[in-house]
Amino acid sequence: MPAGQPLVSGDLVFYGTPNKVHHVGLYIGAGKMVHAPTFGQPVQVSPYSWPGDDFLAASRPTEGASGVASAYR
Repeated sequence: MPAGQPLVSGDLVFYGTPNKVHHVGLYIGAGKMVHAPTFGQPVQVSPYSWPGDDFLAASRPTEGASGVASAYR
């Protein structure tokens, strides 16, 4: 996905570093994502971005996708 493209519902959003992704959410639109915050916690709807976050990249799954995430924001 080209850099600078806006997120759309269904995009996967990744947090961490290129060497260690520690969290993944599913973007649902309006600046929100669905995610499980930690083990044993219920799934939540939360903002996908906040000050000081470690947003790394997003990927738009498609049929036959390579699974490589493209960084953009």
